[in-house]
Amino acid sequence: MRAVSVGADGDGTLVVVLRGELDYTNSRDVATVIREAVAERRPPAVRVDLAEVGFLDSSGIGVLVQALQAAEDVPAGFRVQNPRDKVLDQLRISGLLELFGLVDAAAGPGAAS
Repeated sequence: MRAVSVGADGDGTLVVVLRGELDYTNSRDVATVIREAVAERRPPAVRVDLAEVGFLDSSGIGVLVQALQAAEDVPAGFRVQNPRDKVLDQLRISGLLELFGLVDAAAGPGAAS
């Protein structure tokens, strides 16, 4: 299972799906894949789906920050979506919910993400 896959939806949004554990062992490679895809495709928006991420350490958070920076360089909109509760807690502690477009997710069950 690859830790990252990149595709596009109908409106050209770059869809990045992350899987498994995102940590120091794979963060450099994952960040490179994302940065290169954003630079090459120059999408109008970048959406990072965390539904399949079970663990995220500071290196994994760094991947998300680098993805945001790559999107801003294009420029493109940026949003993280579908984090599991544990990952959402890590992003909340790091103070990045609003920056990643996750304020609604932090509101609790039933909130849009």
